[in-house]
Amino acid sequence: MERQIKLEGVSNFRDLGGYEAADGRMVKWRTIFRSDTLAALTDADMEKVCGLGINTAVDLRYGDERAEEPSRFLGHGQVEVLALGLDQRPDDSFLDSFEIADDAAAFARSYMADHYKNYPFLYATGYSTLMRRLSAGEKCIVHCTAGKDRAGTAAAIVLSALGVPRETVFEDYLLTNKYWDRAGRERPGMDAETVASIFSAREEYLNGAFRAIEDRCGTVQKYLNEVLELDDDAIARLRSACLT
Repeated sequence: MERQIKLEGVSNFRDLGGYEAADGRMVKWRTIFRSDTLAALTDADMEKVCGLGINTAVDLRYGDERAEEPSRFLGHGQVEVLALGLDQRPDDSFLDSFEIADDAAAFARSYMADHYKNYPFLYATGYSTLMRRLSAGEKCIVHCTAGKDRAGTAAAIVLSALGVPRETVFEDYLLTNKYWDRAGRERPGMDAETVASIFSAREEYLNGAFRAIEDRCGTVQKYLNEVLELDDDAIARLRSACLT
C-alpha cells in the first residue's frame, strides 16, 4: 500500500494505515486518512477519493477558510462533510500579522507553539466526533488547510488512541515536510527562517500539544476519557474498527 495518495489538486493526502499499534496489531489500510484542503480536488481526484470508500470528511478549517475555499464534497452523495473547525479564528492569522513583528521568525515559532498547545482542547469536538465515526465503521478523512497543524494533531491523537508508539506518531506527523506543496501560500518578502517556522511540521510544535495534554490531564488516556468523553468501551470499539 502507498501511504501518499497521489492526486492532481492535493499534495498531502495520506493513509494512516500500516503502523504497528496496540497489542501487536496494525492500523488498517484504507480506513483513516489525513489531508490538506479538499477544495482543489479535480474531478479525477474526486473519483479516486470516492474509490477509497471514504464516507466522512472532518473539516477542521476556520469559517473564513471554508467560505473562501469550499470543500468539493459539500452536498456529495457519498462523502458527508462535517464542518467541525472553529467558526471564528481565535486571533489574527499569522499571514495577516507577521509583518508587524520585529523578529518574524521568532514570532512565527511563538504563534505556532501557542496554537498547538490549544488544539487538543479547542478541537475536542472535532477529534471526538472523528473517533466516534471511525468506531462506527466509517472510513474518514480529517483535514485542515495544510493538513499539518489541526489535522496533524488530530491524526496524532487518533494514532495515540490506537496505541501507536509516540515515535511513530511523530514520524507520521513529519511526513508533511516531504509531501505538502504549500502552493505559494507564503507572503512575498518572507525570509527562509520565517517560512520554515510557519509552514513546516516541527517536532517541537507537536511536542507542545502532547505536553499540554499531559499537563492538564496527566496522560493521553485521561484526555481521551475526560476531554473527548471516550470511555474505555469507546476506545475498545475504536481499536476494533481500526486495527487488524
